[in-house]
Amino acid sequence: MKALFQRVHRSAVAWSFVATLLRVGASIFVLPLVLRKMPPDQLGLWYVFGTIGGMASLLDLGFEPTITRMASYAWGGASKFVAFGVHQEDSSRQHDGPNLPLMQDLVATLKAYYFYVGLAVLVLLSLGGGSWIWLATRDLASANMVRLAWLVYAAGCCLNFITGRWPALLSGAGAMREAQFVGIISLLSYYLIAVTGLLFGLGIWALVLGSLGMGIMAQSLGRQFFKQFVNLPHGLPGARFHREIFQAIWPNAWRTGLVAVGAFLIVQSNTLVCSIYLGLKTTASYGMSFQIVAMLFGLCNVWVAVKMPVITQLRVQGRNDEIVNLFVRRMRLTILSYVSGALVIIFLAPPALHLLGSKTPLIPWEQLAVLALIRFLELHHSLYAGLVLSENQNPFLKTAVITGAAIVASSLVLTPVYGVWGMLMSAGVVQLCYANWWPVLRALRGLGLKPADYFTHNFLSPKAWLEL
Repeated sequence: MKALFQRVHRSAVAWSFVATLLRVGASIFVLPLVLRKMPPDQLGLWYVFGTIGGMASLLDLGFEPTITRMASYAWGGASKFVAFGVHQEDSSRQHDGPNLPLMQDLVATLKAYYFYVGLAVLVLLSLGGGSWIWLATRDLASANMVRLAWLVYAAGCCLNFITGRWPALLSGAGAMREAQFVGIISLLSYYLIAVTGLLFGLGIWALVLGSLGMGIMAQSLGRQFFKQFVNLPHGLPGARFHREIFQAIWPNAWRTGLVAVGAFLIVQSNTLVCSIYLGLKTTASYGMSFQIVAMLFGLCNVWVAVKMPVITQLRVQGRNDEIVNLFVRRMRLTILSYVSGALVIIFLAPPALHLLGSKTPLIPWEQLAVLALIRFLELHHSLYAGLVLSENQNPFLKTAVITGAAIVASSLVLTPVYGVWGMLMSAGVVQLCYANWWPVLRALRGLGLKPADYFTHNFLSPKAWLEL
């Protein structure tokens, strides 16, 4: 038993599961209290808060995932960063160990970048997001209180945006457990503040203050862990903009950023559309249903995500066969986990909420099943897209932006007529046309694999599933 505990304690996967469960369940775990302390219209407004706050991550412009990839290159011994692909000298340096001077220059550049962009996040959320909240709360008796809460929430979003670079750098350096530990402690801080505030009747302010406290904890712990794990030659550097590093990061980063805009439109825009056409009560039901499925999505994503820094380092060293073997095993675990979890959500979550006495129900089980299927297809193709990104290539710009825009346009047309079914049809059908399958084919081509042989050998063969 002691050996098992020690193995779990050292496992990056175990820590990632805990962190992901806490992160994607940030609203679900306090839901019993929220359902008793907040009426459905305020709960719907909180989901609007979260959706608009999610726009802050778009101003990252793709730097966070690019940071992890570049840190992995430096930790894998890369001699320098290049805009696309991996520098050819890297394969001959694979036994030289981490390139710490390059890592130090990367950290200094990111400090300068995130300071100025963080200020832009605060301004845009305060003004742009504030305008939306102003209109959404015009009929509420507590409108002024909610608007002030939004400004504090915007400050928390800004802080969470700025602190995102520390877990990204830790992950890139192979310190997945430490990166997840930062997230776990930060989220536990959120829960402590939020639950305490709800018990004392603070309502939406409890959730807002919890978000702010989470950012403060993440900044402090992330900086401390990175300093301890990555022993930079001159300690943590000050903010210094290295033009050559920025020029290597920027071409893929802005593409990743626009892909993130498309992903936001694909995944999150329907919450805003719902609030416009179907009201805050329906938004609460849809938002809660989406949140539960999103928790399953995030948990199942961990199987592959925790190994992406390793896959990136294998790219540097040209070890494609090992990438395929590792990725396939993790994908099987992802599929099994998602299917099992989706069945639990569809058939057990609605009666469980009823037993809790929830005033806000989930959407009907048929719609819940379709939502789970849509998110599974998104999870599947996004993991293959991660394989392509490990090549330091990002060919998904047009796909993401066009798909996102098409979903928004079709949802605006279909939702007033068909309600929640209209939102689901827009998200599902549009992605089936291209986005659900093209990243998969592109990833396999990057590894020199034929799709028919790949799927037949690794997923359609009963023997393959015995190799988990």
